Amino acid sequence: MKHESSPPQVTIRPCSRIPVALAVLLALLQLVSPHRAWIILLCGVGGMSLAAYLWARSLARSVRVTRSLRYVWAQVGDLLEERFALHNRGTWPVLWAEVDDESNLPGYPSGRVVAAGGGETYRWRVSTVCRRRGLFTLGPWTVHMQDPFGLFTVTQHYEQTHSLLVVPPVMELPSVVLPRGVATGGAVARQPAANLTLNVSATRPYAPGDPLRRIHWPSTAHRDALISKTFDAEVTGDLWIVLDLDAGVQAGEGEESTEEYGVILAASLADKILRQNRAVGLVAYGARYAYLVPGRGEGQLWRVLRALALVQAGERRPLATVLTEMRAVLGRRTTVAVITPSGAPAWVEALWPLLRQGVAPTAILLDPASFGGQGDLSVVRSMLAGLGIPAHVVAQGYPFRFSPPTRREGGAWEFKTTATGRVVVVRRPREAMA
Repeated sequence: MKHESSPPQVTIRPCSRIPVALAVLLALLQLVSPHRAWIILLCGVGGMSLAAYLWARSLARSVRVTRSLRYVWAQVGDLLEERFALHNRGTWPVLWAEVDDESNLPGYPSGRVVAAGGGETYRWRVSTVCRRRGLFTLGPWTVHMQDPFGLFTVTQHYEQTHSLLVVPPVMELPSVVLPRGVATGGAVARQPAANLTLNVSATRPYAPGDPLRRIHWPSTAHRDALISKTFDAEVTGDLWIVLDLDAGVQAGEGEESTEEYGVILAASLADKILRQNRAVGLVAYGARYAYLVPGRGEGQLWRVLRALALVQAGERRPLATVLTEMRAVLGRRTTVAVITPSGAPAWVEALWPLLRQGVAPTAILLDPASFGGQGDLSVVRSMLAGLGIPAHVVAQGYPFRFSPPTRREGGAWEFKTTATGRVVVVRRPREAMA
């Protein structure tokens, strides 16, 4: 995507008043004491100033700087590469041009000095690793140029901007974190099913009352006796991810904070469950509100990642209040995964009514003490164990690993030219960037 929708704002201004003062002085000397030398010097100063102005005017009219970014979103850990080009369509060369970029992406290079001859184009790339999730702006940018005598400065200001969404990374999670529920759906649970499902696990001898559609005819023909099929139950049910973004319980700073760990866990958990063809919803209260009803598929994952890219901790609602308000939207056999660093017993007490209405909760606890904060999880862990609710504790320094290569594999985009001159885009995985 190129940023060239409108021409830049161009200004030409003198760098110094010395040439004007020198010309006035020479004119006065010629009036007071006429001499051929004053005329020669005055013509030299005037000619130099005129040449410098014409050079600067050519730069203002003929030079343009464009930038292009192929993709509108990236993932934390991806290498962002943007292509710049300085086009000089005039005959006067650009001896130097300082490109000052005002992008607010953390770690993004802010400037560069380039040059180009008459009728030439100079191209370069700017790259950085996306370290922080969020919505960022690339641009605007300003170009400063001068004539070779340094008498005039040409400034081109480009107002165009481009939004870049950096979504949280998707990590590999241990199986103990994944919540489990039983309902109608498409993931397999290794336990016998009372009713027919799509998942055939084994066969057994025919029992009186088995319907004909349950008979496995190839085994029946092979054994010369009626053989029936057995089926696996299906593990599904909607999963609601509840991310606690109450600023009062967060600990740590920047990437090493309970807020960022919680976002990563929520994104990775959503990705894992959506791969099982289960519906995933999201609730996160903070400085920015996020609420997504359960859905399936790649589109739902994108909606979850986009919402998690924008959320921030803030003073909104305690986790216990959020869980209480969610009771109206949670049905039987729904799974709720609570991600929180809170050691307050109130939110665990709010899970008891959910258990009574057939909801299966799971807790992912972020240890605030390991992040340099205050808080003790021993009380809530004991309460969760007493209710039979599985819990998993994640501390600072948890060994997150990127998920195996998938349809959303991260890395860097490379532009390569084939033997026929065609430009193709190649995705370089993170392993190759190390």
